Amino acid sequence: MQGVLLIHSIPYRGQPFFNSEFGGILWNPDAAEGDDAWGYGEGPKSLEEFYARFEGQCAVQLDNPHLFGYCYTQLTDVFQEQNGIYRFDRRPKFDLQRIRAAQSRPAAIEKGGI
Repeated sequence: MQGVLLIHSIPYRGQPFFNSEFGGILWNPDAAEGDDAWGYGEGPKSLEEFYARFEGQCAVQLDNPHLFGYCYTQLTDVFQEQNGIYRFDRRPKFDLQRIRAAQSRPAAIEKGGI
């Protein structure tokens, strides 16, 4: 393919972007001592610390004037990744109203961020 220019990416010129993965906060109140549980970073020491971290991470996403969407990782626990909003059996681990409230305010991009 001599002489062919391959473009791997479109240059960033201020267009809105999507965050395809953030979160992953380890929290499993049902875990037994020695379980091989995994999440990003050190797990919170209390449920309130989880909420503070979750609310802060959501705020960073919502406050970014160039971000048009995001995906929290992850919605449900899987085998070793115990960082979901729901347990492995799909029962909620958290107060879902509080989880929703952290994400319900208008995002910066909705307020004319770009």
